[in-house]
Amino acid sequence: MTTVRSAVSWPNDKTYLFHADDTYDRYDSVTGGLEEAGLPISRWSGLPRSPDAFVWWGAGKAYAFTEDVYFRYDAVADRVDPEYLVPDDPFTVAFGWAGMPDGSGGGTDWRTGVDAAVNWGNGKLYFFKGDSYVRYDITADRVDPGYPRTIAGNWTGLFTEGVDAVVHPGGRFAYFFRGEEFQRFDVDADRVDASGSLDASFRLAPTPPGALAPARLLTAVQANQLMADLVRRGVLTLKSPAFVDGPAGIVSPKPGQRVVVSPPSFGTVRYTNQIAPASAVIDNLDQSMLIALYRLTRWIDSSAPDVAELLHLGIGHGGPNLKDCHNQGRALDLSGFAGQSDGAAFTRSVKKDWGNLPRPPGVKVRISPATDALGYGLFTTAFRFATFECEATAIGPANKWPMPELGGTGFVIYPDYAPDAPAGSANAALRQAHQDHVHMQVGVTVLP
Repeated sequence: MTTVRSAVSWPNDKTYLFHADDTYDRYDSVTGGLEEAGLPISRWSGLPRSPDAFVWWGAGKAYAFTEDVYFRYDAVADRVDPEYLVPDDPFTVAFGWAGMPDGSGGGTDWRTGVDAAVNWGNGKLYFFKGDSYVRYDITADRVDPGYPRTIAGNWTGLFTEGVDAVVHPGGRFAYFFRGEEFQRFDVDADRVDASGSLDASFRLAPTPPGALAPARLLTAVQANQLMADLVRRGVLTLKSPAFVDGPAGIVSPKPGQRVVVSPPSFGTVRYTNQIAPASAVIDNLDQSMLIALYRLTRWIDSSAPDVAELLHLGIGHGGPNLKDCHNQGRALDLSGFAGQSDGAAFTRSVKKDWGNLPRPPGVKVRISPATDALGYGLFTTAFRFATFECEATAIGPANKWPMPELGGTGFVIYPDYAPDAPAGSANAALRQAHQDHVHMQVGVTVLP
């Protein structure tokens, strides 16, 4: 096997390793095995050569980097988006990736290109170059403050420089490549746990199917297997039905069966029902929505502040219609956050810190980083997560890029939803009904 130049995992449960000779190998992320080797890069329509770095963004898009230029790749059309190709001007890292270090003060200029990139599945991308890395926030669309940082001291056991490629298929493990070596990184333990020679025996650890697919597109079987993986990893505990593993796979719960999570926590983050704060369960929960809830905790708690609780007004219940998405366990009404910021306790309420704000003339979105940076960051991250993972512009596969922005419409509903909608309209009624929460769902609003 030749040196890996770049790598990327795709929501089709495939992982691709690209080589300097403009070939690539395809792995099955579920089995971990090599499917085909030495495939020509020409199969990736529009890519001029094997990328220096390749990273899945979400919402059907990925980005490939070649020196100081990048291309946006569309997963559905299976090609580089036309506006990124000649005769249009090239898109440069300096132009399109805000906050990339420019080398001022004698540092490295990251705008000339990056060595490796990976989506960590928590709303963050990591870029590597030389002995350093930067963390890029998908919601803010810029490098987080305080970067670059050195790999040494921040990635336990990892190559301290010269990372050629990195890939995260979406499960417990990520893979880093340098020369003829690889290192497996345990995401749960936050450290390298295995390494070896990059030869014909190289395999990925099996990853549950659907690990990179948005929650809205998960099949019942995929959601069931992803849930089982989280139970085995100690991320959550099922109260009912009891989780039972068998020699041939999961015995209980069955795919499509609604479940009860108790305690109502995913890892260290608790879902607290503000209507019944003492409740020790999330019940009547669709398994695809369970995966969405877990992923939301990762996005919200991926960087400061330290979020301990996601506050809500209901999951699995709501109204008399049993076919409604809430009563089907497929919707969340997120009402706030609580935790620690710089050692001090904080709470941010959708109602108090967003819905009750005055609306100055001409202002569509009332939350602002200038007046409440902490609340703005939390609210906008929850919104962007919901547009990536839950229903956004349509239902299921009909969701299309671009995902909605704040102040627009769609299936994610919040205090500034459709602010220009006239009084008496359906959108105005939705906006008024969501002044105290952000609604997100998987699947249709009401079953036929």
